[in-house]
Amino acid sequence: MKFQQIRSALSIVEFAGVRFMIDPMLAPKNTYPVFPYTCVTGEGNPTTDLPVSLESLFDVDAVIVTHLHLDHFDDTAREVLPKSLVLFAQSEEEATQLRGWGFADVRVLLEEGVEFEGVRLYKTRCEHGEGDPVTSDAYDFMGFSGKACGVVFEATESARKPENFRFYLAGDTVFCEYVEEAIAKFAPAVVAVNAAGAQFPKGHPLIMNEYDVLTLMRRHPELKVIATHLDGVSHATVTSESLRAFAKEKGLEKLAVPAQGETIELAA
Repeated sequence: MKFQQIRSALSIVEFAGVRFMIDPMLAPKNTYPVFPYTCVTGEGNPTTDLPVSLESLFDVDAVIVTHLHLDHFDDTAREVLPKSLVLFAQSEEEATQLRGWGFADVRVLLEEGVEFEGVRLYKTRCEHGEGDPVTSDAYDFMGFSGKACGVVFEATESARKPENFRFYLAGDTVFCEYVEEAIAKFAPAVVAVNAAGAQFPKGHPLIMNEYDVLTLMRRHPELKVIATHLDGVSHATVTSESLRAFAKEKGLEKLAVPAQGETIELAA
C-alpha cells in the first residue's frame, strides 16, 4: 500500500490498487478562523497551504469522510470536489447531508463492512470527546457532534492488486478501548493514527498525542504506525517535527511521520 500525507488529516491511501482520498480539507491557508473553545496554536485554519495542486487530488477512485468537522470536510471540498466521485460517510445522517450538497453517489460505512472495487471497508468506533462532559458541552456550543469513525481496509478476492494484510485508519480518537478492540478484531499490520494532540482547554483530549502513540506502540510492538493529522490545524499541540524528535528519543523505529506531500510505501 501507499500512503501520501497531504495536509493535516487529508491523505491519499492506495490500497489493493484502489485510490482513496481521506478527509478533504481543501481551502487555502487561513481561510477559516481558529476553532473556538480549543487550545490555539495557529492564526487560522488551515495553518499551511496544500503541498500539491488541488486538481491532482481528484485522481482518486473514492473519498472517505470520517466525519463532517471542518478539518475533515470543509466548505471548499463541498464546492470543488467533482460531484460524480463516490463518497463514503460514517452514517446515513451525514450521507444525507452530503447528498444534499449535490454528491450523486454517497455510500455509508458499516461495521460489518462494505465492498468497493475489491476493497472491503469496515467502520470502527472512535472516542472523539463524546465521553467527556467538558468536550461534549463544547461540541454542543459549536453545534458539532463528537461522533467520528475509523476504517479498516481489507483486500477481497476480486482486488486489482493483492494485499496480504489489513490497514487500520484509526480516525479522530484518543487511544482507548475502541482502538484496542479494532486491533484485536482485525489484526492489522499497519495503523495510521491522528496524532496532533488536539484538545480543548484544561487538557481535555480530542485525538491522540505523542503519549497515546507511545502507549499504542509499546502494547503492540508488531505494528507499523503512520502518524497523520499533525500539521495544518489551529488546535494541534503536536507537530510532525516534535513527534519525530519524540520518536527518536523513545526508540519508536516503526513509527513513520511523513512530511506534507510525501508518499511512503508499506508492506506487511
